[in-house]
Amino acid sequence: MECPSLTIPEYLHWNARKTYEDIDFLNDHSIYRIGNPIEFPSGTITAFSSKWSFLINQKDVLVADDPPVGDDFRYAKVDELRSYLCQENKIDGANIGWHTLSCTFCHSPKECDYSHTEILIKHRISSDKNLDNIIQTYLYTYAIWQQNGALLQNKNAFYVKLRKDYRRDLIRLFCYPE
Repeated sequence: MECPSLTIPEYLHWNARKTYEDIDFLNDHSIYRIGNPIEFPSGTITAFSSKWSFLINQKDVLVADDPPVGDDFRYAKVDELRSYLCQENKIDGANIGWHTLSCTFCHSPKECDYSHTEILIKHRISSDKNLDNIIQTYLYTYAIWQQNGALLQNKNAFYVKLRKDYRRDLIRLFCYPE
């Protein structure tokens, strides 16, 4: 399917071009978020929808959606997002160990927005804080959140706090363009 919108710049039409991997996101690239930098539909965390500076000109960030989804945007650098870690030690119950949340990127083009990218949460459980002995790794996609398949969705106070800390920190990483 081709992008039917005449208001979207031609270079943003996907037209089944190649998709990129996490490794293709370079540290000096920007990730743009429209409106509130991190929104959670119905109070749940999902993969965070964004736009990748490698595939979109900053001047077109607000016109890359038809209809438009916001009137301002913020950005963060890939290296800041990639180096971010949220860590807590779970000392009782199931899944005991150090829980570490970090960001990874998934280029997921839409027909009318080739730059569309999701910031995914990588959740690792390790027996040590340095992640030398990883017990389990999860990668939370939008589909996993929608199916309630994420361990992080657990209502236990430990996971609630971990989610809130992650959300707060990510919001702080995004700023308005200069």
